[in-house]
Amino acid sequence: ALRRCSVALNQLTGYDHIEQVKSKVNDQAKAFEASRDQMQQAKRDYELAIDQRSATQREINELLQRKHMWSGEDVTRFTELYRLEHEHARHETKAKESYQHAEKQMDREYMGLAQSIMERYHEEQLWSDKIRSVSTYGTWALMIVNLVLFIMMQSIFEPYKRKRLTDRFEE
Repeated sequence: ALRRCSVALNQLTGYDHIEQVKSKVNDQAKAFEASRDQMQQAKRDYELAIDQRSATQREINELLQRKHMWSGEDVTRFTELYRLEHEHARHETKAKESYQHAEKQMDREYMGLAQSIMERYHEEQLWSDKIRSVSTYGTWALMIVNLVLFIMMQSIFEPYKRKRLTDRFEE
């Protein structure tokens, strides 16, 4: 019964809409967290790709510095490293694109979160103003009822009470 009254009061005052907006903010925050995690993973992948390519390039440079003393193994290693360097370059490019995409997605999620927070704040302010207004009118209504009751007591009940007292004393 209390739960139903609470739900009815929330619907009457419009607080149920604020609850929906709160839920939207929480969902948006979770989406932002997920996109931030994806962006961080994409950044780690990109950094790893850069490190792999740098290591391959370093090894290629070391081989090139002693090119005049190459053996058959060095030639095989050089061609293998050159092929790996091209693979790593492609992987680095894909990782960079993935990182940039994840970064943009995180920015979109952040903007959505900020927007939903502003919407929640705005809705709560409207609800607060509405409740304050109703409270003010309720206070005025109670004051008027009190005034009417006071006037009724003074003009109707008190003279009747006085008359009864005087009639009793006369008897």
